[in-house]
Amino acid sequence: MSDAEAALALELKASRERAEQLAALLDAERKRAVEAEKLLLERERALADKSRPPADAEEARMHRQVLARNVSALKQHSQRYSNASKAVEVVLPGIHANGRSVRSTVTTHFGFLRQRLKEREDKLLALVDGLAAEKAAAVETQKARMDGIIAQCEAGISAAEAVLEGDDWAVLKKHEAANAQISKAISLSCELDADWSEHIVAQLPPALEEIIESHGVVTTAALAPSDEEWHKDLSILSKVAHPPCVLRAQRPSTGNSDFGFMFDVTAHDMAVCVRALHAASSAGWGPLTYTIYTAQGSWKQIKTSKRKWRKIWTGEATLPKGPGEYGALPMPEEGVHIAAKGKQCFYIHSPSHATAVAFSPHPQDAEGKSIRDGNVVDSDGRISISTGAKTCSATPFDSVATDSVRAFAGCVEYVLWCEAW
Repeated sequence: MSDAEAALALELKASRERAEQLAALLDAERKRAVEAEKLLLERERALADKSRPPADAEEARMHRQVLARNVSALKQHSQRYSNASKAVEVVLPGIHANGRSVRSTVTTHFGFLRQRLKEREDKLLALVDGLAAEKAAAVETQKARMDGIIAQCEAGISAAEAVLEGDDWAVLKKHEAANAQISKAISLSCELDADWSEHIVAQLPPALEEIIESHGVVTTAALAPSDEEWHKDLSILSKVAHPPCVLRAQRPSTGNSDFGFMFDVTAHDMAVCVRALHAASSAGWGPLTYTIYTAQGSWKQIKTSKRKWRKIWTGEATLPKGPGEYGALPMPEEGVHIAAKGKQCFYIHSPSHATAVAFSPHPQDAEGKSIRDGNVVDSDGRISISTGAKTCSATPFDSVATDSVRAFAGCVEYVLWCEAW
């Protein structure tokens, strides 16, 4: 390296050092400027605090109370959905388990069905083959006998023709032998006809189609519904997320009652789960035996058809007698679910006494006008109860009286079904 190059390198090095020093000084100046700005803002804030008027303690207290109430409500809201969310976590494994269980049941059912069908196919094929072989063997046996008769007939014909071709002395001498041979052939034919019509046909199996039809049908494994229905899991969410609601009849009974009463409940814009029915009795004593039936749709079309109803509870209860006093008739834990815009009919019956279930006759609306049959009697905006009919027999679904308009005297206890979802 020459002296000039060395001098230039030293100069470049010195320039870099000066640049680094200047950059450090610039960073230090920036930090001092930021600190000075913070100090200035603090002084301005302190001056503003000194110059502002004193706070209104009463107004501040009111805002604190409102804010505290809002926080409390928000905590309750959060806790409600937290509980529901945890319930979903509990329910989800059950739903998947139910799905696997039902899938396994379906697979087992159709596997069993395929096995039974294969076994029946093999049996029927073996039966067809056996019957065909048996009939073929019988026919072949008869054919052999027919061939023997043919041979006898041909031998008789030949013998008779030979006699006929001879002179008169040959006819007189040999006609008896020829006739005997002909008679033998004919007798064999008669024996075959008799044997075929009376013995062989009687011993042969009937037609193959009749055998197959009379052999029986394929039986199937019962595909029973799962005990754990899917909506039972979902009802847990209803119980967690929503408190029970009660629609109370506005027209208490004034002593009118009978063995039973059926009525309709309609869900409005939201699905509901009916958890219990509350009813009254004119007997005032007990306990009496009660049964609750239910079905989808209106009671009008199925009022006397027991097989179209589903029994959901039977037990004993002592219902109150006083006007507007009702006692609970429980239902299964899963309740009865009604879809949004859906209708469900209920039927309370007791064989114990003709005053077991109370009702209200000739219901009127708020303007004092008579409510027509089939119209709504009570409603809370979420569900409504329509007019019903009494039953006048200790036997359920017998003597359904529709001669007059009647209303259910009691309460319907229900929960909203998964409103948050």
